[in-house]
Amino acid sequence: MFHKEQIVITATEYGTLKAMCQDICARIDGNRALKISFFGLPADNREYLTMNRELHCTVNDFFGSKAPLVSFIAQKSSCDTLIAEVTYLTDNDAQITHHSRYKVLERGSTKELITEGIIPGDISLSTFEQAKDIFAAIENILATEGFSPSDIYRQWNYIENITVKNDGSQNYQEFNDARSIFYGKCKWKNGYPAATGIGTTRGGVMIELYAIKGETAINKPIDNPMQVAAHSYSQKVLDGTVVKELHERTTPKFERARLLGNTIYISGTAAIKGECSNRTENTVEQAAETMEIMNRLIATDNIPAKNKGAQYDLLRVYVKRECDIPATSEYMQQHYPTVPKHYSVADICRPELLIEIEGIAHI
Repeated sequence: MFHKEQIVITATEYGTLKAMCQDICARIDGNRALKISFFGLPADNREYLTMNRELHCTVNDFFGSKAPLVSFIAQKSSCDTLIAEVTYLTDNDAQITHHSRYKVLERGSTKELITEGIIPGDISLSTFEQAKDIFAAIENILATEGFSPSDIYRQWNYIENITVKNDGSQNYQEFNDARSIFYGKCKWKNGYPAATGIGTTRGGVMIELYAIKGETAINKPIDNPMQVAAHSYSQKVLDGTVVKELHERTTPKFERARLLGNTIYISGTAAIKGECSNRTENTVEQAAETMEIMNRLIATDNIPAKNKGAQYDLLRVYVKRECDIPATSEYMQQHYPTVPKHYSVADICRPELLIEIEGIAHI
């Protein structure tokens, strides 16, 4: 495996998007940076596409041919400015091959692929058609580098208006159906990826992923005893009509976490026990239950490895109502004061859920 670390950088230069991006870039070690995920709020989808292009151009101009990959996530940050989550490679012996939309890391027999945020050719299409377009691009990238879809171990899925229905068809369900069709092209003998499916206010559908093959370190899914596996949900908790390509609504195909070496990639987690949501209107209560669920996930007796305890390295906190961020931040800081965290405003995959948290931990 290839060791990585994440840091969060907030723009201190207020002004144009380019100025804020340059301010962030100036504080990034370009020799180690693999990817920059920017968080900001465009006014509409036209502005999203314009901002996405400008961020790509600014990063490429700043760093040159070996520039970090770029993703632009249309979520308002908690501090009303541009925020970047930067992923660094901490290994010194990896060979990196740079491509326009992805990077390949190699060492010995191990090969890892990391993509930027991949968007469809037309973000005005339905969620189902956008997702199909993106998965076709992903299939081509994976095949070019000799990967199978089942080599994906971490995936981020950003879906505009995630719970909105159009003529009875829910955007999140459409995405899940498109994912199920794509994933159905291969056998998943070692479980699905860890994944996040989260809402955005603009930008259509976007997907980022990590895939690995030839890895000798442990690489396996982690279940949570407090939750039904998402890919085993019953039809009663799935929403929306059935797409014509399928005979029923398909489940979200992801694991609660994956353990790769000594790193735990924790999927987007909400206050769901069994398969039922916590329906309290109190976001802090949902945050407390979400962290209870995550703490159980990474508990010593739940990780099948030489685990003397796990420690969070980063928590991404998605809060549905912006007004709830101060109280949520206060709770998280009180209970997890040393863990790096950042907050954004985002809709969650079920209307009754008010918060979702994803993370990275190590054992």
